[in-house]
Amino acid sequence: MKKTELREFFRDFRASLRVTSAKMPGLLPVTVLSSLLHSAFPFVSIILGARILDRLLAGGEGVMTLVWWMVGLNLGLGLAYKLLNLYQENQLFKSEDLTELAIMRKCLTMDYQQLETQEIMDKKVRAVEGSRNCGGGGGTSGFLLDLTGALEHGATILYALLTVSHLFLRGDVAPDVPAWVRMLNSPWAALALLAAALGVTAACIPLTNWANKVDMRMYEDGIDGNRRFGAFYRLVDYPVGKDMRTYDISGMVMDKFMRNEKTRNAQFKKNYMRGQSIRSLISVVNLTTVLLAYAFVGLKAMAGLITVGAVSMQVGAITAFAGAVSQGIEMLGRLDLHRKYMKEFAAFLDTPSEKYNGTLPVEKRNDGDYDLEFRDVSFRYPNQDQWSLRHVTCTLPKGRKLAVVGPNGAGKTTFIKLLCRLYDPTEGEILLNGIDIRKYDYGEYLSLLSVVFQDFKLFSMKLGENVAASTVYDPQRVWDCLEKAGMKERAERMEAGLETGLFQQKEDGVELSGGEGQKLAIARALYKDAPVVILDEPTAALDPVSEYEIYSRFGRMVEGKTSVYISHRMSSCRFCDVVYVFDNGSILQTGSHEELLEQEEGLYARLWRAQAQYY
Repeated sequence: MKKTELREFFRDFRASLRVTSAKMPGLLPVTVLSSLLHSAFPFVSIILGARILDRLLAGGEGVMTLVWWMVGLNLGLGLAYKLLNLYQENQLFKSEDLTELAIMRKCLTMDYQQLETQEIMDKKVRAVEGSRNCGGGGGTSGFLLDLTGALEHGATILYALLTVSHLFLRGDVAPDVPAWVRMLNSPWAALALLAAALGVTAACIPLTNWANKVDMRMYEDGIDGNRRFGAFYRLVDYPVGKDMRTYDISGMVMDKFMRNEKTRNAQFKKNYMRGQSIRSLISVVNLTTVLLAYAFVGLKAMAGLITVGAVSMQVGAITAFAGAVSQGIEMLGRLDLHRKYMKEFAAFLDTPSEKYNGTLPVEKRNDGDYDLEFRDVSFRYPNQDQWSLRHVTCTLPKGRKLAVVGPNGAGKTTFIKLLCRLYDPTEGEILLNGIDIRKYDYGEYLSLLSVVFQDFKLFSMKLGENVAASTVYDPQRVWDCLEKAGMKERAERMEAGLETGLFQQKEDGVELSGGEGQKLAIARALYKDAPVVILDEPTAALDPVSEYEIYSRFGRMVEGKTSVYISHRMSSCRFCDVVYVFDNGSILQTGSHEELLEQEEGLYARLWRAQAQYY
């Protein structure tokens, strides 16, 4: 490993430890202590078992004392390890949830505009794949499990070296013994054996790095393949079932799915077999150390330089040493992989916010006296050259009903996204009571807005929770909002009422029609009771009767509030005080419904006549 790579390893390793300690501060010391205890456990039997054997061959004096010591130490160490291990396993189980929770929280709190960028999408996928890699043992839990293994193997190596340390001492031999016996009795012979073992270990390190690179390649290939697999798998779900059957797309989808799986499995098999071949080679190389050590101990025993008990002890220690070296190198390699996986995880969590979050509190007013103003606002989406809005200047005076109309792609929905601060203007500014909205606390500013987006979402939760956007709510308020939105009768027919689960994720779940879902989204906006109500195509999925009912109740629904109503249906503008006509990202006309109809050659009048001819 190069010096720069080594520095990177230790830097990222320390960062991984900080992530772990921050989530579960008591887990790291418990991991170290349990590793030391678990590693010491077999050496109690190896060392005391050898002493007992020598005592038995010498007449048996003091054997029972040693037996009781061995039993007591085994029980004590075993009980202590079990208690620590129970705590450790419980914390590791929690750590997987904490990892998923951290990714989820980051997605929910980062800037909305960042979620749309390819860079952030890739970071998220890499964080998720990294936290789940290695057969589901990635992230914090995988890191800690392999850290535990590495510590245990390291401690085993230390205990084994201490156990065989007397092999390095010169014993008493008769002057007439053969030269090869004197050579075995020399500490230099033991040092030569140790040097050979270290040489074999050093030879395994580049092989392990090679195997890790293969694993990392398997991880990289898996990201793209798993993403495509997930995309194909979602095509079997309920929302796309109608199109799949109507157009008989299943054959094409299955063909593409099988091609993707063939490519994905071929890549996996190639990398997996290569990794396993390298690890088999590592095992063969490590076997050399074991054979050399056994030969050395065996020759010393034949020469009478060590006792029968010592032979048993050395063989046990050497076996433990060889296994610990082999598995320890593998664990260090896995730790290096987990370090890289957690680096991806940390990189996603450390993604900085691009949007400035102000600190000014929003004045709390009971009269809804909030004036909003767009001042020479222009906007284009990230990585786009075309302007979505250009030099938009308008006011949203308090308590007025405003309509925003125009053809597709005119900039209407972008106008609303900027008003909600899902994006910030590229140029210009949006003001609330004369102050740039970027200077206000973001959460407090959003509390002023109730929005029904064109692509609104309902959730697989209870009906009442969907309306209140909370698990705790006032049932009477929910019923009132459902009534205003024209959804009360439908809700009353549901067997569980407000406790009814939406969608078929439960056996008693209810599927809503598009119009029913839209009414429920309107009820949610009403429940929030914000001073500014924004409805983006709120009746697009409603039948004419339901649409008329919404229009007729619209004034009562938003009484005393500032309301912004976006629609392709020009008839909706008759209920509004002011109409803004958008085209090509700019406000082309402004006025009341009647005033704009008088401009017969204007865009609004043309749109009105185009729709009116079908009624």
